[in-house]
Amino acid sequence: MIRIGMIGADSTHTESYTKLVNLPGAPLFGRAQVVKLWGEDRAQAQEKAALYQIPEVAASPAEAISGVDLVMICNRYGDDHTAPARLAIAAGLPTFVDKPFANDFAEVQALVALAAQKGTPLMSCSAVRYAVEVMALQPRLAEFGPLNLAVTSGPAAGDFPNPRARHPFFYGTHPVELLHTLLGPGAEAVSTQRSARCDVGVVDYADGRQGVINLLQKSPSLYHGVVYGEQGWAEIEIRNWEQFYVGTLERIIGMAETRNAPVPIEWAVEVIGILTALLRSAANGGQRVRLSEL
Repeated sequence: MIRIGMIGADSTHTESYTKLVNLPGAPLFGRAQVVKLWGEDRAQAQEKAALYQIPEVAASPAEAISGVDLVMICNRYGDDHTAPARLAIAAGLPTFVDKPFANDFAEVQALVALAAQKGTPLMSCSAVRYAVEVMALQPRLAEFGPLNLAVTSGPAAGDFPNPRARHPFFYGTHPVELLHTLLGPGAEAVSTQRSARCDVGVVDYADGRQGVINLLQKSPSLYHGVVYGEQGWAEIEIRNWEQFYVGTLERIIGMAETRNAPVPIEWAVEVIGILTALLRSAANGGQRVRLSEL
């Protein structure tokens, strides 16, 4: 059984993932167990540990990653991810970093470089990548012939009292991850038009495909995508919130079992690169920003 050390108790993702392995009858019960939890607020960590049968509340991140097989960095905000991720990667432990990977593209690149240096399996993604709606669409994409365009939409920011939820990476990661899942890698540049209501980013790909990302300032909680090919098209709306945690955690555990990440970590770098370029373009009046220039 894979022993998991979890960093961060302030996010609902802590319990969303933990209950899938720790509670009897859960979808992944018996395959792994969260055995340690650390959080900045110790009382909060203790409460979640009691609710979800986590045996130990660690006194520090270093203690939380000791004697485990897998580390999950699940702090709510991206600026809290880099330091514990660096600690886990340096220790050679398979590491999952929850969305957003980090709040700075240079920090993402540094973590990936460290993982390559240490030979540490590393994974980061939004759980929308493994939503049941997305997974059901994947086998059908070949039917559409060469893909021309995908359009994805989602909220630009989280509805939380903490101002850190306004950081554009916090929720902006989701529609970018969805676009990347539909079209795959190969983004070259982004141009963005900004208004008070939304940022609309156009992503250019090396082979002529294009993507459109809508980051909506005021919207219902939705993640929506449309993909168009030469011979067909499809539309998805992600609504099954519970199941995308199952799909993601299955692959996180698999990474620990095999020491192979389910997708290249460069894909996660490209997701953050697209988002960084989108925001930089918006801040510079729509100027086209190449990912190679970041």
